[in-house]
Amino acid sequence: MRPLAARFGPALFLIAYLFRFAGGGLWARFTGDDLMNLNFHLTPSFPALVLSNLTYWTTAYRPMGGIVYVAIYRLMGFHPMPFRAVCFALLLGNLWLLYRVCLRLTARREIALLATLLASYHAWLVNLYYSTGTIYELLCYAFYFAAFDYYLGIRQAGKKLHGRQWAWFLALYICALNSKELAVTLPLCVACYECIWRRQAHNWRGAALAALVTVPYVVGKLTGPDSLAANPLYRPAISPARYLHTFHLYLNVLFYQDHFFRDANTILLVVAMLGLALWHRSRPLLFAWFFILFSVLPFIFVPHYSGFFIYLPLAGWALYAATALTMLWDRVAKAIPPAVLFLAMALALAPLHAKESRRTMQVFTSAGLPTTEMTTQLQRVQPVVPKGAHLFFQSDPFPPRTFSLVFLVRLFYDDLTVEVARAQDGDALEGRHFDAVFRWDDGNLVRVVDPR
Repeated sequence: MRPLAARFGPALFLIAYLFRFAGGGLWARFTGDDLMNLNFHLTPSFPALVLSNLTYWTTAYRPMGGIVYVAIYRLMGFHPMPFRAVCFALLLGNLWLLYRVCLRLTARREIALLATLLASYHAWLVNLYYSTGTIYELLCYAFYFAAFDYYLGIRQAGKKLHGRQWAWFLALYICALNSKELAVTLPLCVACYECIWRRQAHNWRGAALAALVTVPYVVGKLTGPDSLAANPLYRPAISPARYLHTFHLYLNVLFYQDHFFRDANTILLVVAMLGLALWHRSRPLLFAWFFILFSVLPFIFVPHYSGFFIYLPLAGWALYAATALTMLWDRVAKAIPPAVLFLAMALALAPLHAKESRRTMQVFTSAGLPTTEMTTQLQRVQPVVPKGAHLFFQSDPFPPRTFSLVFLVRLFYDDLTVEVARAQDGDALEGRHFDAVFRWDDGNLVRVVDPR
């Protein structure tokens, strides 16, 4: 039996490593996306939200994330800390799931630990650590790899899934689909595993069943009312050129580069990675290579770009890099314990993560909204309003022609019927009755007693 330090030391190190660079995200404030998402998911009744998770093929917007948003809000109120705590619990849980999947695929603990380290933090995915708006990515990752881990556990025990096990596997998959569209590649993930490790035709049942579940989901999402495909930001333009172009954009994100990767050297890298996998006849390398290429399919053809979209594909890059580095370590430093490689990579990446963290945080905070300041001032000046109240802001610190202040006020008072008018949006006091009139004065909210 391994000593306690060997059993729990790496896990504690990985937790500390994540919190070293991203721990400030626990105290992050609400973002504009948080306010919009929470308002959106509170609009239907909670039973209707639950039903949307059962009818997963409809155009209901990521209803699993809605369940989490609404549950936290109802249980803990309008405070950012509980939301952030749930997000960090998912971040840590996802690292554990990645470790389990990599361990199953490689049968080597040192590779699984190294892969988990490589995926534990990425400074250009800053939204994952500082915005609850990425709850959809976090939940999708959790259910995706929980389903795959569950599947691998049964198949690697030499068994086939039976009725109840199929139900659990497909339920986890549907939860992933209800979290975000990224999950649609799970059938390919299962098929890739069966093709590389099993190769018997009768072992394709898992991929086939998952694909059957996917068909109504894709058809419903693309053709139903309020489809994301109707939004120009999410309307796909499918072509090899678009795939290659977008792939190299995300490669630059992955490697902390601005314009290093272009189409030509991207092709060279992908071909070299495949050559290495085939040369060494490494199943984990080959699986990781395929995973890297197909896991980007849900977003690679759309014109909307966000760095944190590569959160799920990052698992494939981590598995590939950890496997390749360990293979090299076995050749050149076999007498040195693999723990040295783990610590060396952690120390080598730390200055780079720290440097890029400062850079991305400057960008992220520059777009921040004074949500905490406004809620504090509302609690001080006007903690309660009548239901359906009409409020007027002569001035406020939020950008004009946006709904963030409206959403915030409604969430603060837990009343979606509150009406908010703003002078900077062109609204006027004259001719209307308002229950309260406010002015933002040098960081303080002032209730105007006689606004006329």
